[in-house]
Amino acid sequence: MFAYSTVEHMGIILTAAGIATQRSDFGAVFQMLNHSITKSLCFLVAGIVLLALNTREIRSVRGLLKVSPFAGIALVFCSLAIAGAPPFPIFLSEFSILASGFRAGHAAVTGLLAVLIVIAFVGILMHVNRMVFGQPERSAMASVGKLPLSCRVAVVLAAVPVLFMGVYVPAPLHHLLHLAAMQLGGR
Repeated sequence: MFAYSTVEHMGIILTAAGIATQRSDFGAVFQMLNHSITKSLCFLVAGIVLLALNTREIRSVRGLLKVSPFAGIALVFCSLAIAGAPPFPIFLSEFSILASGFRAGHAAVTGLLAVLIVIAFVGILMHVNRMVFGQPERSAMASVGKLPLSCRVAVVLAAVPVLFMGVYVPAPLHHLLHLAAMQLGGR
């Protein structure tokens, strides 16, 4: 599920590059950074779900919050982050791209992009809803694995920049993103 969100984000980045303004190029570079830090968290969380339930099958994961509360909370957190909910950084970069598209006069393309972003958001959260809040199978309850402390710490440490970047972008990083965006050559 998280791997498919990469396809979505690459399409968003490509659309931003196609808009070809300085603001859209900034949004594209910011999206690349936000995607990388958020996707790292998502794959760590996918790993703890695998450790907790011993399955890679989405349809086999139900009631994760009851079975492994830490894994359930982490899955909700990273899913909201990768889907682009506020206050997470992907929301900021996607909003930046959409705003620059409308400002540049590309209403049709930008409107279509907005609709597709909403569809992807709903699709991700529908699966996560069943996985986290559904009724767990008895076999899942019996085979719950204990999550090592190192895994929990890794997830928490990976979540810090995801949460932090959603509410504050340090000035030096903002400057670096701006310099990188300038290299894309938007007008």
